[in-house]
Amino acid sequence: MSKKIVLFIVEGITDEISLSLVLSKIIEGDKIVKFKVINGDITTKTGSNPSNILNKITKIISEFIARDVYEKKDILQVVHLVDTDGAFINDNSIVQKDIKFTDYDTQYIFTKNVENIRNRNEQKAGNLNKLIETDTVYTNLPYRTYFFSTNLEHVLHNNQEVIDHEKSEYSQMFENKFVKNPYSFIDFFNNPEFAVSGDYNETWNFIQQGTNSLNRYSNFHLYLNTIERK
Repeated sequence: MSKKIVLFIVEGITDEISLSLVLSKIIEGDKIVKFKVINGDITTKTGSNPSNILNKITKIISEFIARDVYEKKDILQVVHLVDTDGAFINDNSIVQKDIKFTDYDTQYIFTKNVENIRNRNEQKAGNLNKLIETDTVYTNLPYRTYFFSTNLEHVLHNNQEVIDHEKSEYSQMFENKFVKNPYSFIDFFNNPEFAVSGDYNETWNFIQQGTNSLNRYSNFHLYLNTIERK
């Protein structure tokens, strides 16, 4: 390939719809943007743990390469986007409530099964901490993971509880907002209301404090600020 791939690993199709077109417009020149949608959260999947999470990331990249008939050398870097889902909160902030689905606000997670959420958070936090300290995957591919808290819609739309059937509409709205002025997309993510100040490690340390992983924060601006504006 004449152009190198910037590969974004995301949880769902609405992540791709929200971000891919605008990113393609601002990441140009000798680079091309590609998305790998994994349809779920690799950090909470059954069997994922800090001892094998990097192998699972490598498998995701291998699947992308095989599907689109690329080679490993075609990939310039891997950018992994994750939701925090309140993974770092204290167990006391997980509250039992007789509800069908898990609910979130900026201080608590409400759930019918507290133990399940505690176990999920412990697994997710352990896997994220392994990914945070990782700067290469698949032996030598540059890698970084960035967070949206509590989730993508919380950051993009200031709505913590977008229901599933509305997510596509929200993602299309976000794309339309920036497609004609793509560099304002970078300005959006630098909004001090939610852009965590500090370097990469400092932002991850911040999101792990108190109930921050339930509040509207992101460090994706750290990646976007490395992009040269044309």
